[in-house]
Amino acid sequence: MRRTKRRQRSIAHCVGLGLCAALIAGGLPARAEPSAADKATAEALFDAALDLMKQGRSAEACPRLEQSQRIDPGIGTLLYLAECYENTGRTASAWATFRQAMSESQAAGQADRARKAQARAARLEPGLSKLSIGVAAENLAIEGFKVRSAGKAVDPAVFGVAIPMDPGEIAIEASAPGHETWTATVKLGGDKKGPASVDVPALKRIEGPPPAPRDAPPPEAAGPAPARGAPAPAPAPAASGGNTARLIGLVVGGAGVVGLGVGTFFGVKAISKNSDAEGYCKGGSTCEDERGVTLTEEAKSAATVSNVAFGLGAAAAIGGAVLVFVVAPRQAPPVQVGAFVDARNVGLRVGGTFE
Repeated sequence: MRRTKRRQRSIAHCVGLGLCAALIAGGLPARAEPSAADKATAEALFDAALDLMKQGRSAEACPRLEQSQRIDPGIGTLLYLAECYENTGRTASAWATFRQAMSESQAAGQADRARKAQARAARLEPGLSKLSIGVAAENLAIEGFKVRSAGKAVDPAVFGVAIPMDPGEIAIEASAPGHETWTATVKLGGDKKGPASVDVPALKRIEGPPPAPRDAPPPEAAGPAPARGAPAPAPAPAASGGNTARLIGLVVGGAGVVGLGVGTFFGVKAISKNSDAEGYCKGGSTCEDERGVTLTEEAKSAATVSNVAFGLGAAAAIGGAVLVFVVAPRQAPPVQVGAFVDARNVGLRVGGTFE
């Protein structure tokens, strides 16, 4: 293929290659074989990147080589990508990419490529910028403690280890729940040679007032405390509108209907018992027959229950009607409703303010 031939012809012109420090961990994971369309796309990106590098526009070429490698990985692409990184000053990225290309070349039996990649990595290694991040032991005991370098999470396994990094300013951030965030900026490369280090101090705990009980109202809602010795204010009566009065009226009216039904039942029963008693007690003001006396007493009891039920039922029905048709439309204040029974009367007592 054209891509393979161009790679082979250009290996001799590689001038120093490199890889992003984030790729130092190793090669790319195994993936499915790219399709023909994927291969065509990768080839086009590869050719475009080589043209840009010839024009001295490596900063534009590197992203195209990265995408080509993601789509259709190849050792030749890795070598050109490492050279592209070196051309843009990303020495740690170039060094790591060369190391990866060396390993893959050895695995593929391409000894010539492996030697060239190893030589270029060795040439870059003495000048690599390195950064070591130390962490106070107290921080390691905090749940949720994290360190970020250049926006990427740092694995705790590399704390205290000098890691090759591309030159430039590196932002370090340490954070944990309930603690103040600590930040620092470290400049790598330039006039400063050798590894740099930064130590993350113990994070400061955020102090604050204890949280208020969940059910306690806020101070402004509770209102001012009463003066010492002053009587506590009476609770404000609950508001009641037309809906409440209407509901009470319907309930009371329903109870009245039930009371009228009960009164009717026992009235009919009283009449029946009295009629049966007359069959046993014929003539005279008193009844001598025991069965007649029993029926007479049962008739009186039924009549009493009927009278009471009729009285309560009628009073409840009238009271319910008043609440539904008179009080509710005016949205009257709270209304009290209750039945009363005395020696002579039964009825329904309705209390409240009516407009």
